Amino acid sequence: MKAPASVLCLMFTLALAPLARAEDPPAAPETPPPDTADATPTVNPQVVDKLIDMGNYLRSLPSFQVDAEVSRDTVLESGQKIKTESFNTLKVVGHDRLYAKTEGDVRTREFFYNGKKLTQYSPYLKYYTTVDAPPKVAEALHMVENHYGVQVPMEDLFLFGSDQAQIDALKAALYVGPSTIKGQLCDHLAFRQEGIDWQLWITRSEKPLPCKLVITTTDEKNSPEYSAVYHWNLKPGIKDSIFTFKPAKGDVAIALKKNSDEGGQ
Repeated sequence: MKAPASVLCLMFTLALAPLARAEDPPAAPETPPPDTADATPTVNPQVVDKLIDMGNYLRSLPSFQVDAEVSRDTVLESGQKIKTESFNTLKVVGHDRLYAKTEGDVRTREFFYNGKKLTQYSPYLKYYTTVDAPPKVAEALHMVENHYGVQVPMEDLFLFGSDQAQIDALKAALYVGPSTIKGQLCDHLAFRQEGIDWQLWITRSEKPLPCKLVITTTDEKNSPEYSAVYHWNLKPGIKDSIFTFKPAKGDVAIALKKNSDEGGQ
């Protein structure tokens, strides 16, 4: 299931049945949250603004580390859903250095990007692939996904609210209500696009950070889900050496095939 790539494009909306708003929490925010959506699917501009503000804030951070507990559904040919778990880490400094790791039931991968090259490494198989990459994180992630079909864990965090054309494509953007995620007070937002429903919880503070993301693929059999719960560190101690891959004894370099190379195309 390729749910996170859809989030990159911000092409989702959610049409909910009537929702009863939860009671307001004891500590109200300085700026009241958007009004709760009614029963009719609509695009609430305040909800879209919250999404854009969060994306702009994430892109303004000089450095950060975010960890995520991720679960993902895979639908078998029989229709049975199988849930897999993984733990993802993303470390970023500036706009030109990134380290990411996903470790889970299905696979473990590491990614190293130093503003010049991007390496994907499989520590258990001891294979790695390195390609030349553009000088900015967002450009590098866009390139490796488009050319090679490679997705870096949590790459969607760099693109929330950045494409006006995709924001304009939203069919509904609703405010659900306040919610507490891992002890953090958040605002629960919901969106829909053709084939995809997604929900986003954003911290209710001057530093808008995503607390949780849930994506439901509605145009696939049994509507598989992707879910991530985030833990943020905005002042991490990150050594610059972590962004450049250095092969160890026994590691083997292999070529990374472009999408057009698959199937003899």
